Amino acid sequence: MTVLGIDIGGTGVKGGLVDFPAGVLQGDPVHLPTPQPASPLALARTVKKLVDHFQWKGPIGAGFPG
Repeated sequence: MTVLGIDIGGTGVKGGLVDFPAGVLQGDPVHLPTPQPASPLALARTVKKLVDHFQWKGPIGAGFPG
């Protein structure tokens, strides 16, 4: 099973396709800057850019700091 993994960090948002549960990245990840201010709407728009980039319609896993 493949999922779109997203890492939302303080300076960058990274996304890539991951073979789950093996945890192996498939291909190159995409790096986008974290929007400032990092409002929920701005972060949602950034996540949407990643979804659109990968033309993704499947499950998504996301991690946040804190």
